[in-house]
Amino acid sequence: MTFAGLWDLWRAPDGATIKSFTIITTRANALAATIHERMPVILPPDCWAQWLGEIETTPDQLKAMLSPYPPERMTMWPVDRRVGNVRNDSPDLFEPLREIG
Repeated sequence: MTFAGLWDLWRAPDGATIKSFTIITTRANALAATIHERMPVILPPDCWAQWLGEIETTPDQLKAMLSPYPPERMTMWPVDRRVGNVRNDSPDLFEPLREIG
């Protein structure tokens, strides 16, 4: 999955360099809307070259990419609450929760 993002490099008058990055969001599709009203813009592989400026693209073509990703091309499952803590970094965080009972 590839998110649409923007980055910049800024040099302060004192010479310090600040690198910044943002992920662009859009309104949630039907699947993501069950969790939140917004979602990251997900770019399909056939849009990558346009988004990255590798081929000529108009502003209207770029704007068209900022729409919600088709929900039928996504899968969602519940995960452990540990996902919400940046100190946790383990492959098992991706595992679906098993229902108890």
